Amino acid sequence: MSGTKGPAAAVSRLRIAEARTGAAMLGSQAELAQWLGVHRSQVTRLLQGHELQGEPARRLAALGWVVRALAQVYEPAVIPDWLLGINAHLGGRRPLDVLRAGQLGEVIAAVEAARTGSYA
Repeated sequence: MSGTKGPAAAVSRLRIAEARTGAAMLGSQAELAQWLGVHRSQVTRLLQGHELQGEPARRLAALGWVVRALAQVYEPAVIPDWLLGINAHLGGRRPLDVLRAGQLGEVIAAVEAARTGSYA
């Protein structure tokens, strides 16, 4: 992929960054793979520039969006705790579980509540 330019290369770099970020937030590439519902080798291939398809790709993109939004509210060291913690704005559910279920909108609302200091 080195030397490759254009939209496809930019998207590939974004996915690699999201995978690195996801692994850092969840503690390891293996934990990220489990959360995405894929084999660990798919995360390894993703980090090498291969594509991820379907629901796992959507989950990874959602996680990346949420982490970027949370970085505007919290210090980086706090973000994994927020993702893994029980959240009153999500009915006592963990944001990662809600994201995995495909309910990005609910997590976005919880991030916005954190940003504005709203209490549930």
